[in-house]
Amino acid sequence: MSYDLPYKMYYIALLCPPDVNEMVLQFKYWMRDRFACIAGLKSPAHITLIPPFWLEEAKEPELLKAFHSFTSDMSELNIELNGFSHFGKKVLFVQVKDNPATEELKNQAEDHFTSIFPANIKKDDRSFHPHVTIATPDIKPSDFDRVWEHFSKKDFAANFITRTISLLKLSPGKWNVLSQRNW
Repeated sequence: MSYDLPYKMYYIALLCPPDVNEMVLQFKYWMRDRFACIAGLKSPAHITLIPPFWLEEAKEPELLKAFHSFTSDMSELNIELNGFSHFGKKVLFVQVKDNPATEELKNQAEDHFTSIFPANIKKDDRSFHPHVTIATPDIKPSDFDRVWEHFSKKDFAANFITRTISLLKLSPGKWNVLSQRNW
């Protein structure tokens, strides 16, 4: 879809704090500089709760209202990042340690937003596998083994506590935070 159409893309996520974002950004720069992978640079480091969806831009005020009405009875989340992994030879990411509370928050967000925007936001049938993306489909399959050789030997661990969700909107070439709030 073209950027001048009345539809825009949005997603909802848990953003990593600035210090963690900066560390992940260094991995993204490494991928850019050595393998020309730039797609991961378009978004801040995050854990996706509601994957990207198209919505008429005229409905953005309604989306913001829905975003600000989302609540959860959950306390803050402790997010633990540890090591690297990948989905096939297409997505390289920082692993997020399993935490049932993160999946519960994702389910609550999904229930909330799919009930308000059923034509635009669908429940994800795939199992939830929270992660922080470094590089996405612009990794060439012929480069993947060299990429994985590098990251499989690296250690990385970080943790943060959050109670904040973020709504992001795609502008030409970059995802920008449209709104943030505590749940």
